[in-house]
Amino acid sequence: MKQIASLALTVLLVAAPSLPALAEAALPEGASIAKDAKALLTYTPKANPGTADFDATDRLAIANQIYAYSFAYDNYESEAWFDLFTSDAVFVAGVPGEQAISFSGDGFRTFWTERMKEFSSSGNQRRHLMTNILFLGQTADTAHVSVTGLLTNATNGKTFAAVSSLNYEGWLVKGSDGWKIQRWHDFPDSVVPE
Repeated sequence: MKQIASLALTVLLVAAPSLPALAEAALPEGASIAKDAKALLTYTPKANPGTADFDATDRLAIANQIYAYSFAYDNYESEAWFDLFTSDAVFVAGVPGEQAISFSGDGFRTFWTERMKEFSSSGNQRRHLMTNILFLGQTADTAHVSVTGLLTNATNGKTFAAVSSLNYEGWLVKGSDGWKIQRWHDFPDSVVPE
């Protein structure tokens, strides 16, 4: 499984023109090519985004959910990170020039748990700096957001670098235990090195 996860990770995070056909056959369980998913690159509001016809408490809860996403991932707390998602969540990830990969079910949990374990022992400390949360739509129990930010890396506490700008799109739902991520698109603006 580790070899399969590593191959899928390579496809996800390193643009390699010779791998797409091989990667499709070697995707981890619960993963598939997301042919229709792409980075959100345009924004044409249907109404003034400055209107105040929304629940401010819900907006703060959604923003906190997004910040918790970063904090849990950056600290390799996979269980806390998975708790931010619905049980039927879909996670789509891709890099420029490559097809996106969609994860769901046990494959979603297995792949990202392994990814966090491997990264926690790599000597790298990533930080997701989530900055611009734009609400594309919100009802009493659903929200559609665009989130941009910056991914940084410190290596062995000695060097620091910006890795890539981030481009996320999320769909969240409100249930009895608050807001959860139901679908998340992760499309950094450049290839993210290991």
